[in-house]
Amino acid sequence: MGSYLNKPKTDKESEDVENDLLMCGVSSMQGWREKQEDAHVCLVDFDDDMSLFGVFDGHGGAEVAQYAVEMLPSLIKNELFEKGDYEKALVKAYMDFDDSLIDPPVLKRLRTLRLKNGKTEESGEKMVTWILNFFDNGDVDEKKLVETELAGKDSGCTAVVALLVKNKLYVANAGDSRCVVSIDGKAHAMSKDHKPRDKSELKRILAAGGRVSSDGRINHGLNMSRALGDHMYKTNSLFPNTKQMITALPDVQTIDLKPENGDFIVLACDGIWNSLCSQKAVDFILNRIHCPDVKLSSICEELFEVCLAPDTPNAGVGCDNMTCIIVKFKHHQKRSLADGTEEESDLATECKKPKLDVIAPETVE
Repeated sequence: MGSYLNKPKTDKESEDVENDLLMCGVSSMQGWREKQEDAHVCLVDFDDDMSLFGVFDGHGGAEVAQYAVEMLPSLIKNELFEKGDYEKALVKAYMDFDDSLIDPPVLKRLRTLRLKNGKTEESGEKMVTWILNFFDNGDVDEKKLVETELAGKDSGCTAVVALLVKNKLYVANAGDSRCVVSIDGKAHAMSKDHKPRDKSELKRILAAGGRVSSDGRINHGLNMSRALGDHMYKTNSLFPNTKQMITALPDVQTIDLKPENGDFIVLACDGIWNSLCSQKAVDFILNRIHCPDVKLSSICEELFEVCLAPDTPNAGVGCDNMTCIIVKFKHHQKRSLADGTEEESDLATECKKPKLDVIAPETVE
């Protein structure tokens, strides 16, 4: 849900980064929303032969998404990561991050981010400042502080994170942001949208004491069933975090990529996927990604303009914050010939920019 501006904010924050093997472009746009609640991470040199990319779509505030950018990468480098068990390392990082959101020092950080974002009303700001001052003086009971705080309790974020280890991709997802890989021009889903009416999700929600309304919202609130934060949905003392109405437990998928085939990776929040199905997004990018000297971030920017709604009555489609990351390998642009020389791939000469129609919500994958 959420309120909309009278006019969309279409200025974009964009960046292009690269190393010897990869190019990455990212862009974010606030759009019609009153606040920008997305955050992202692009670490092309995350570790030896490893890169890390993530999109975090906040709701109820941007603080959990922003804190995920600060802390989740370091949490991924846990003991399982050091052993090479990257799937379990990602799962552990998600769960450890979520559990940490009720710790008083973390609550303090979330509140600082919340105030910095201008989320709280003036009276609320005074109350929070009072709480933080007492916290600094050591005069606040920690349990009372946890009960009083709202940041991380009534706010959270979806999280889709892609860990690239050489040519092997690991994707962890909680929520309805999405990662897609283009394989020979075909969209290959690397994540599953977690929606309350999905059979397995609904079963967990009902067991934890929740209800799903006819419009697909849990207790008339969130319309996704997995997320970091949102601890007001995680209060059933009989169940662990993995079995709460909203859980941070991610699905993890893996795939071996083939850079020589022109495979590329796309991560984006649902502001993109509510307007375009995965294949349409891949088609759009594919028709631009091999243009000479193209910036990947500029493709993201073009994608936003396609997805942006002309007005707000259209059930929110095209009215959300938008964030997109595109990652491609460098060396697939050339191919070796029999005489040892190189020539540009046919892909590099293909540069078409057809008009792309936005898909109605009911037909989106």
